[in-house]
Amino acid sequence: MSRFMWGRANAAGLLALGLALSVSACGAGDGATSGASGSGGAAAGTAGIVEFDTTSAIDAQFVVGARSALEKAGWEVLSQDPKGDPGQANTICTQYVTRQVKAIVVTTFALDQMSQCMSQAKAANIPVFYIGSPLLDGMAGAVDVTSPKPINDLFVTYVKDQQVTDVLTLDYTPGTPCRIRKEYRDEQLKGTSVKVSKHEFPIPGQVVDAQNATAAWLAAHPAGSGKLAIWSCFTDPSAGAVAAIKQAGRSDIPIYTWDFNKTILEPLKSGEIAATLSLDGTKVGAQVAGLVKDYLSTKQAKGVPAENTILTKDNIDQFLKDHPNFLN
Repeated sequence: MSRFMWGRANAAGLLALGLALSVSACGAGDGATSGASGSGGAAAGTAGIVEFDTTSAIDAQFVVGARSALEKAGWEVLSQDPKGDPGQANTICTQYVTRQVKAIVVTTFALDQMSQCMSQAKAANIPVFYIGSPLLDGMAGAVDVTSPKPINDLFVTYVKDQQVTDVLTLDYTPGTPCRIRKEYRDEQLKGTSVKVSKHEFPIPGQVVDAQNATAAWLAAHPAGSGKLAIWSCFTDPSAGAVAAIKQAGRSDIPIYTWDFNKTILEPLKSGEIAATLSLDGTKVGAQVAGLVKDYLSTKQAKGVPAENTILTKDNIDQFLKDHPNFLN
């Protein structure tokens, strides 16, 4: 989560492959998909999942995990992919409310982006659960995958200890995890002299866009012009950054990121990715299914953190030995 043939065309190919795999894994495309209970018993009800974007591997894993756990508990599960568009996400949510689902799960979108959804769900007395956010007022439950501290603390320590002069950040402010990670980073960098070049990438298109942005930044910061580092909100843009660095024939520009998957396995082993955070997306999805069950029993909103592990070239082999199915 094979060594890459790096370059712009191959980064685009990687994106296309990720899309195909994610769509296959989620069983969801442009329209709604549903799954019947795998328990053989009476359905617990119908749950609607508002996906984020199937080209994002970690978000696809969240959906797979939530769907699987809910179906095992006897739920019928609907899901649709809004392709990262908050307006479309609210439309999907509205469809679920009209259908009178028993619970709604929102993936990665921020609470303030889903105001229409929240208003209509509240009026219909349908609880809404979030994957990706801390628990906020109005949520029935949340699995917090933001984990801003572990990687940011390593990154800021490196910046200070190595007297880094220039940093490129690959940000996605519309996404709750990315925004919270960014806010913590910016707070920790206050008082340092490092120059920060911030780039917002789109979703979909994050891999190629990050590669192009990194290539332009490298051209403006030639070898010998200073001590450099890259901060990336999650794995996909990190793959684009690695491709740009290889294409430019550069080295010694560490990348710090989140949400480990096979896309960056080789760069992590080589040290090109200095550190990442592993989140088991399938287990995160299962956690939200547990929150649904608890809320329907107690009517008490609850937030839980997602389990995570810092990974570097020093411990990745042992991690994969201890978790042989992680990359599957």
